Formats: sequence, structure tokens, C-alpha cells
Amino acid sequence: MKHQFKYRIIYRDTDAEGVVYYANYLALFERGRSELLRDMGISLTKLKEEQNIVFAINRVECDYKAPAQYDDEILVTTEIERLSKARIIFKQEILREGKILVSAVITACALSLKDLRPKRLPPKLLKNVSIK
Repeated sequence: MKHQFKYRIIYRDTDAEGVVYYANYLALFERGRSELLRDMGISLTKLKEEQNIVFAINRVECDYKAPAQYDDEILVTTEIERLSKARIIFKQEILREGKILVSAVITACALSLKDLRPKRLPPKLLKNVSIK
């Protein structure tokens, strides 16, 4: 399954030159991951409340190829590349007019809310996750 959403760059996203500040791409990727999981029927709130599982990003590999600028309309894409017992690895891209501006591979690790140590994902969740 692949999730995508369009987004128009606003002033808040940019630096003094009107170019998107590099860390703001990570916020867009966060939205993409959250929406992909929601579309797959995975509620992060329910995981936290019912299974005491939260996610932490423990690896980001990001390639900045070209800048987005104020008023650009971009497309953020997200898909699950790999899955392990306690990790979800996402492949994400930000495009403008079909051209990749930023690509990333981001690893989210499942943690126990109790002690913030790695925790296995529930079998039901693993079964419901579709990989590209």
C-alpha cells in the first residue's frame, strides 16, 4: 500500500530565501507515515492505550536532491519497505511535478510505553500490514 498527499509550501516551511528548511521535510514525512498507518487501519492511539506500544524513529537516511520553495505544490509519498518483529522501515519521497526532491528511508522502532525498550509488534498488526 502506498499513501500520498499533496501539500502547498507556505512561509512557515521556508527559510529567509523562500527555500524549505531541511528539517521541515521530516515533519512532512511524519504526516505521511501517520496517514499511511491510519489508512491501513492501524491506530497509534489504540496501540498506545491498549498494547502500551509507542514508536520512536531510530534511523533517518535522507537524500536532498533539489529544493522546494514557497508556493510549490508537492506530493509526499509513503510506503512500507520492510517490516521486522519490532521495526517498520518506511520509504518516503517528496516530489514536485514528478521530480523527486527528497527521498528518505526512515526506521520506526516499537517501544514499550512502560520502560521505552524495544517491544514486538502485535501479530495482528504484522498480519495487516501490506508491504510494497
